[in-house]
Amino acid sequence: MTIAPSPLSSGLPMTGPAAGRRRLRASIYVRLSNAADDANTSKENMIAECRALLARENFEEVALHVDDGLSGGIRNRPEFAAWLDDARYQRCEVLVAHHVDRMTREGLNVAAMILDVQEGKDPTTGQVVRPPVRLMDTKGVDSNGGVAFRMMFLIKAEAAREERERIRERMAGRATRLRLAGRWPGGTPPFGYEVVPAPDGKGRTLALVPEEAAALRECADRLLAGDAIARTVRWLNHNGPKPRRAPEWSRVTLKDALTGDHLLGRVTVGGVVQRDDQGHALTPFPAVLDLVTLVELRKLLAPGRERKTPLGRKPARLASRLIECGSCGSYLQVVRREGYRTAAEDAQGRAGRGALIAYRCHARSEGRTCERAVIVSALPFEAHLEERFLIDFGHAPMIERRVILPDDGALVAVEESLAAVLADLARAATPETFTRLQALQAERARLADLPREPVVTYVATGRTMAEEWHARDLEGKRELLAEAYELLRVGPGKRGRKGFDPARLTAIPAEGVHDPD
Repeated sequence: MTIAPSPLSSGLPMTGPAAGRRRLRASIYVRLSNAADDANTSKENMIAECRALLARENFEEVALHVDDGLSGGIRNRPEFAAWLDDARYQRCEVLVAHHVDRMTREGLNVAAMILDVQEGKDPTTGQVVRPPVRLMDTKGVDSNGGVAFRMMFLIKAEAAREERERIRERMAGRATRLRLAGRWPGGTPPFGYEVVPAPDGKGRTLALVPEEAAALRECADRLLAGDAIARTVRWLNHNGPKPRRAPEWSRVTLKDALTGDHLLGRVTVGGVVQRDDQGHALTPFPAVLDLVTLVELRKLLAPGRERKTPLGRKPARLASRLIECGSCGSYLQVVRREGYRTAAEDAQGRAGRGALIAYRCHARSEGRTCERAVIVSALPFEAHLEERFLIDFGHAPMIERRVILPDDGALVAVEESLAAVLADLARAATPETFTRLQALQAERARLADLPREPVVTYVATGRTMAEEWHARDLEGKRELLAEAYELLRVGPGKRGRKGFDPARLTAIPAEGVHDPD
């Protein structure tokens, strides 16, 4: 808002016009639906027409309020509210707008509120509590016109509302037509995609963002291989690109990103997949996932589904529940002790016991027998364990486990087409629809009889295990250790020895998984 030079105080609102004032004070309001830029002169034109009205009527401009880029369907526009407040607090005697549709596109709902302000009425009681103001626009609306003014104002307000509804319908229809033609209608594209010029030069379309699409595929592979979603979220936050509208990934945002029809390159209108005359889904955009993978992910991530894997609590340390006690075979657990000093040490000014992080056997505390319970300081042991892993496996190629679903998508596609045909039957039971239904049922029966056992393969990634180790987070490094070693066992230590004795660690490699041959 810009304020014209005026003797008005910026403090408490005035209770009425200053004594002896001859010219009426006017407050101007202008609104643009789309934010104006240097190439947009409509704002200047509207302001100029409002000021021309003030000049003809010999009004004094005391305020100019401009809402840039806000719809008339938004009631709490900041400058619109400030414009009405100029009348409520008697900072002006005239409210001027370019046109009624600049004031509102909500019709009678907001028109009544504006009339309450113009007439000086309390919005709750309807009682007149302050002097009325004059309401005008540059197209002929003038509250000094008596009954004709009210009729004209209300009709124009309703006409503005109706025009807004027509615009919304046209925009919705345009968006649908653009999607069906393989064009992007506007707005933020889904994760994994970016908006690019269409190949034929007509409009814009969607293309894959390689890094984002690869991250989604990796998340899908991890979930289908048995990883918990919380574990997958942590991997994505550490290794993948950031989500579009959130500071980091969560279970909710990852589920949304992995279950939408857009991942298949499909067109949806109002959440409904659009299909051709044969019932096939329209897919004008590139796909991130195949249909079989998406269906399996939806089953896996469905609300209320019984969990087959643990929640995936974040591990405390590198070797948590990976190393065994050399005395009893129990897994060592992480223990922490804060640094402290005894009263005697404190009185004598001596150094006390420092903080300790260690792996320790808890068999005795759980009522089990352990002749020589193992405890090992975490930091030197973890440093040695990393060094040992890199010596044993760092040179080897990194091999990943891949689960391949045998269905090429034919059965899932038939199931989807059946659902669409049944929906069509509910609307109109035509002979053609029955024929399609029978054909699809026969095809589904044929495909259902084919073998459907998943196939597990191991694929070289092109990286060494040392490169993979340094690229992974804590949980990823734990996965590498668990896959690389059949057994990790730590024996009891010797008193007085500093650091970690490598002879205490027994590490038996797993056979075959990372064997180059």
